[in-house]
Amino acid sequence: MTPEELLSQLKEIHEPAAIGVWPLAPGWWILIVCTTFIAIVTALLWRRHIQKNGWKKEAVNTIAAIKKQASEQSHHQSLFLINQLIKRVAIYKCNDTSIKALTGESWGQYLVDFLNGPDTPNMFSTQQLNLLSEGLYQQTIDTDKSINAEITALLKALNNWIKEA
Repeated sequence: MTPEELLSQLKEIHEPAAIGVWPLAPGWWILIVCTTFIAIVTALLWRRHIQKNGWKKEAVNTIAAIKKQASEQSHHQSLFLINQLIKRVAIYKCNDTSIKALTGESWGQYLVDFLNGPDTPNMFSTQQLNLLSEGLYQQTIDTDKSINAEITALLKALNNWIKEA
């Protein structure tokens, strides 16, 4: 047999089938599982962060509302709303509903301990703390012109305290 006859007996070379996308290689499966896990953990941590710090957003919005209404309402009403906000924050942070009942000197001492605590020392002046604890009980507070500036400074300090808390 001649070489040409031998070559004619050969069948054509068949190319292998193209490599498909499916089934995925094990490395791709590992990548998909890890990416999904990281996305779920990130979403859960973000959700927990939002829930944990939701009170801050609400408190800052309340402070903004008090600032807007301060010129339209009496100083007693502004101080009442500020005290009410501080009590709500304290009850949330300390998980102690007995704070609602604090007034007078006991409320003043609690304000000193709570607002000027170890994490945020000296954020509030003694005059601001006295205004919070005793201002509601003073009759001449509405005639004092410097009280507007004091309430504005108090709201600013409270806003900074909430952001740092």
